[in-house]
Amino acid sequence: MVKYHIVIITSSMEGNRKMNEEKISILIGRDYGKALQLGQKLASWGAFVSYTEDSVLHILNDFMRIRPHALILSSLTGKYDELCTLLKRSERPPYIVLICEDCNSTCRYEYADLILDPEDKSIIDKLRVHLFDPYRFTPQNKEKKPDDTVIAHVLFDLCVTKNYTGYIFILEAIKMALEKSTFTRCVSKEIYPAIAARFKVSPASVERNIRTAIQSAWNRTGTSVKREYFGTFAHDERWRPTNSQFIYIIADRLSTMA
Repeated sequence: MVKYHIVIITSSMEGNRKMNEEKISILIGRDYGKALQLGQKLASWGAFVSYTEDSVLHILNDFMRIRPHALILSSLTGKYDELCTLLKRSERPPYIVLICEDCNSTCRYEYADLILDPEDKSIIDKLRVHLFDPYRFTPQNKEKKPDDTVIAHVLFDLCVTKNYTGYIFILEAIKMALEKSTFTRCVSKEIYPAIAARFKVSPASVERNIRTAIQSAWNRTGTSVKREYFGTFAHDERWRPTNSQFIYIIADRLSTMA
């Protein structure tokens, strides 16, 4: 049997009727067969398709990096039910489609939004109906953005204090991240240069000072606080957030608190 999962994200939508004009990005597990055929079909509709390794760790990493609207995975994926539980508890839970390849299994399916039989000849049409529904992923009205005081409070919890040169850079980076669409985020090409221009330093200096502040503060932050803000990733004591992960995870957390 073919094991596969697909992560599908859609661009931010200006209007419901323009759904077909929006570029859809698809991340697919590196398996041949039906997964590849499905990816090719979705690509033929104008989607941007790329591939990733098929493992829970890679799925979690890609979910945190991409923040997809929808996730499609095989029921043969190891610990998929635990994976779905974690994803559904995230601040922006994805729409989960489960390809049920082990019909005799007693696995739990309650976290799947849509269950499909891989032998169903209409599986492509069903995916198109559910995932290309222009109303399914329409963004909600944005709430008021957190102010500097709220961001500073979070940074204080995470031991990022004003004695770090990178403190003000991190504060500004998070504010910018809150204004960015999930699909247009780019730290190195947008945020670093913008902050560098404002403070009259080089982008490399911005990156370096942010990295130093995050790494130093991370070693001083309690485990419970790390897990409060970074969730599943902080359960791994070896994990350290990159600059972009720190900035965008905190921005996403703040956006749900606003």
